[in-house]
Amino acid sequence: MFSFYFIFYLLTLVISLVTFKKFVDTPLRFFPLLVAYTLFNEVLGYFIINYEEFSFFDEPEYQWHNVIIYNLYQLVFFGYVFWLYHKVVKIKTYRLTILIGAVVTALSYLVSLFFQDPLHSGLFYADCIGCLAVIIAIFLHFKELSKTNGGINRYNLMVWINWGMLLFHCYFPYYILNGYLNVEFYLEYHLRQVLWVVVSVMYCFFIIGFLISKRRAFH
Repeated sequence: MFSFYFIFYLLTLVISLVTFKKFVDTPLRFFPLLVAYTLFNEVLGYFIINYEEFSFFDEPEYQWHNVIIYNLYQLVFFGYVFWLYHKVVKIKTYRLTILIGAVVTALSYLVSLFFQDPLHSGLFYADCIGCLAVIIAIFLHFKELSKTNGGINRYNLMVWINWGMLLFHCYFPYYILNGYLNVEFYLEYHLRQVLWVVVSVMYCFFIIGFLISKRRAFH
């Protein structure tokens, strides 16, 4: 599993840096940092599970628990993604909708702290709300692009980011809710393995975008 994720994260990071000049003056200039943080997070999560000296907890039953780093990651990830779409979308009503989605997501995480322990459990209800808000932001961006002269241009890097993000955020709520609330179904239908495929395709979308995109098509 580790090597599987490592290859796609590392490849995407390298290609994003090689092609950085294409989007250095856009809100996507921070995207390589997000990919690097994702890679670091996965490496840290792997070591926490497999090596007790990396554990955050002294209790043997909790030594493999690494969910806190993913809860923190979700906050950083959603914070950047909402900022990104708020920057690239120009229609005021769409920008307001994205802002409302960001606020609702933040509040959902705050409320979750009263009912779930972020040290030992994923804040999965808040994660799902965040995913829904991101999906809405993506559709608003696509809708805005469809109204422009350039339309949904395959040379626009944001179009490839949109498709990758949309695929992941449509599947992730289904994955995480079953993982916590319907474990037998989760295991029977190998939803973890399906997630690997979804993540792989998402990063392939990103890689294609970095490779074929043109700066003049970005909007």
